[in-house]
Amino acid sequence: MKRVKEYAYGFDINEELTIYSRIGEEKSPYQNYCEWHGYICEKYGGGKYAESTLKNFVHYLKREKNLIMSRKEMWNGCTMPLLTVFITIVYTFVFSVVNVINTYNNSINMLIDEEFLEYTGYNPKLIYEALEQNLHSGMWFYIWGAFLMGLIVLMFLFFASVRIRSNNLKNEFYSDFITIVQEIIEEQKSGNAETA
Repeated sequence: MKRVKEYAYGFDINEELTIYSRIGEEKSPYQNYCEWHGYICEKYGGGKYAESTLKNFVHYLKREKNLIMSRKEMWNGCTMPLLTVFITIVYTFVFSVVNVINTYNNSINMLIDEEFLEYTGYNPKLIYEALEQNLHSGMWFYIWGAFLMGLIVLMFLFFASVRIRSNNLKNEFYSDFITIVQEIIEEQKSGNAETA
């Protein structure tokens, strides 16, 4: 037998957030904010919940909103420093390629006198081949490092933007939901005052 999960105040965040995020889409049950507002009022209004229950629900929503705000602030606060570190590493790799090329050119310029090298017993072709091999291996290492770090930066940017966007959506959702439930509480208060 499948267990049905009970949610506090009949509030399933995943279901409600999906509904909220799809407002205005073609296949959405609510084509605008006012229709969604009516859905929330129908679900929680009309005396279905006592005023104290709705007040507790508002505090529950505020707590959830504060959790989202702290996550949002964490992502906003750590994104720029991490990007700075990643970009610094990419620049280090790029400038290392330039440094390898400069080292190669300096070494070639120092070994320009082939007659002197042969006179001292060195084979200039072997030295040039060793320098070229060093140039190619150094360049490939730093080029691959820059490419991989660039890829990591792009992946981080994508992941961070998705998380920030998600937290912004949840923040707006909780703000709107809190406002609507507070309106329902005020309507119940005014309805109770009229009946008294």
